[in-house]
Amino acid sequence: MKSLALLTPGLLYLSLGIAPAAHADTVALTFDPTAPSSSPASEDLQPEESLPEVASAPTTEAPATTTSPAIASTSPSPLTFAPPANTPAKPTVAPPPTVAQAPPATKAEDSSQLFAGGSNSLVARTVGHAEGTRGADGGKTQAYYGHVDPGNGVWNLGSFSFQHCREAQYNCSTPDQADRHQLRRLQGQAEIMRQRAERLQMELSLQEELNGIDLANQAPLAVLDSPGYIEWLKKAQEKGLKGSDAVLWARVSSYWDPRLNGWNAPGLGNEEGRITHDQNRRMTAIARALDYYQQQVATRSKQKPAPSLAEQRADDIISQDLSN
Repeated sequence: MKSLALLTPGLLYLSLGIAPAAHADTVALTFDPTAPSSSPASEDLQPEESLPEVASAPTTEAPATTTSPAIASTSPSPLTFAPPANTPAKPTVAPPPTVAQAPPATKAEDSSQLFAGGSNSLVARTVGHAEGTRGADGGKTQAYYGHVDPGNGVWNLGSFSFQHCREAQYNCSTPDQADRHQLRRLQGQAEIMRQRAERLQMELSLQEELNGIDLANQAPLAVLDSPGYIEWLKKAQEKGLKGSDAVLWARVSSYWDPRLNGWNAPGLGNEEGRITHDQNRRMTAIARALDYYQQQVATRSKQKPAPSLAEQRADDIISQDLSN
């Protein structure tokens, strides 16, 4: 993870008893969704600290509300993140490709269930697929066992492209160890995300929460800074966006830096089109891995062996005894 001169948020998270926001990797791995493996392609993204008052932010065509952050209605498309009106206009970005939809009505499970199973947890499988270290079916690609970050040359390991194993506080050498460290960090960050949602009276869907966790893995401050992913998701809903459209808008908006009055995603050239494409790609991968996971769970349930004749007779005897 590239270090930023953001000491204040780090001290805040330490005071909460949670490890400072730090990214597991410095790259997002580009991959063919249908292929079993992938290769590193672009740098990690991490927005800088925002000012207390947000003066401007990415917009859509929906009317702006008066709640902070203020948003100017200048964009011709609900998924176009145009700059504020007081900055030079830039070319309109074409709408992103269709996103594989996760059921929007599905509520997020208990956090402990999302993280249960370590490297085989739902979080590891979905975020890993977005990273390119796991296949849609949960299988481990070559990148899972380690790859060099092309941006800073650091060794990435495990489902989350964890690159802090050489630090004394982690000192890990296997993908499974790297996953355990990052799962603990992400679980703490997911709890902060849930608390923010509760304060805004939001009930996160499974799709919304998994995308927030993936965003925290990619760039922690995009979730933990203020405004962050949850606040942008609330704003998207106020604009009338739903499902994947709202999630994509919130993910992309999380890279808008009010202090710079522009995008803060150097790994993607600070270009709106590249940011949108990358976030859409990751969101689609998460939906694909989630769908595959749910199919596997349903299949295992159907394949549960029927009780033997002896077990059926024992059940009948117990039932008769209880009825007498």
